Amino acid sequence: MNQQMVYKWLAVAALVEWLLVRTLTRAAIHVPKSPLVIAVYTAVNRIGLVSAAFVALLAVVLLLWLAWRTRQAIILPIALVGLVGLSTLFLFIVPPMWVALTYQLFAIVAVILLIVGHRYGQEVAEPEKKRKWQGTAVVLFPACALLAGLCVQLLPNLYRLLSWPGPPSFSTFLFNVGESFVVGSVMVWWWAYGRSRSRRHWLIATVPALFFALSFWRDPAMTGILTIWSTGLTLFLPWPVYVLTLWLVGVTVLANWQMQPTLAWAILLLAAAGYAPQLSSQLFCALIALWLLGQPFAMTQIHAVHHRQPDSFRTEPQLITDN
Repeated sequence: MNQQMVYKWLAVAALVEWLLVRTLTRAAIHVPKSPLVIAVYTAVNRIGLVSAAFVALLAVVLLLWLAWRTRQAIILPIALVGLVGLSTLFLFIVPPMWVALTYQLFAIVAVILLIVGHRYGQEVAEPEKKRKWQGTAVVLFPACALLAGLCVQLLPNLYRLLSWPGPPSFSTFLFNVGESFVVGSVMVWWWAYGRSRSRRHWLIATVPALFFALSFWRDPAMTGILTIWSTGLTLFLPWPVYVLTLWLVGVTVLANWQMQPTLAWAILLLAAAGYAPQLSSQLFCALIALWLLGQPFAMTQIHAVHHRQPDSFRTEPQLITDN
């Protein structure tokens, strides 16, 4: 089986679950429901729940495969297997405080080691400082956002376990810093890989951004609530920032859907996982996405660069992708 197809199925299923279960069905809670609407609502919800179950199972399989592939690193596979084992255990028992804290520590260790592993790979594979910096930022920004969310979730358990008064006063600040990294991630992705010159990409990506802008203009309170439910973002920054972010992430995904699909799927997995993932399946999707972002991609160039070669050895420029 083509490995990339597995990532694609995971990304598409996660996207369906995100849009149906955590967005559409929640947005429709205040809509008056006739018997026909109730039937459609139930069908959509069931499709989303099936997608959620599929995502959970496939994410577990891929995370275990990632642990096997990185088995020489020792600590990272231990953290990944520990996450899978504890999340399975949580299906049967209510975890004690120290076990829940252990799970969160495994997640934080896994994110840090994915950053370190990618940075080491960049040192070996990218001799150019500019490319190395961009490649590092592509992983570092979403990883920092994930770390901030995980730390916010860990702090209440830590304070309770140690019998400290809490939660700490800096939790809100830390959460906002992580949300800023979410926005910054999109800017970095677009700058490195998404500066598409296709008007079609820009036009298509305008649709969700414009929809969000109109929704916020019409009812900012409800839009804010649905955004928190759907993505975990609090919209503490000015709303045009989120409109621009949504627009640019759409352009980046569309620009890479054919040429560098692994990058597009990684971005969709992070979007579906949301900021500060609440479920194990969402966390697993985010970890898989970080690993995918750590793979080598060709940087976007405004003008194609053709290296001069002898006439008898002229070749077309090749695009490096992760196969």
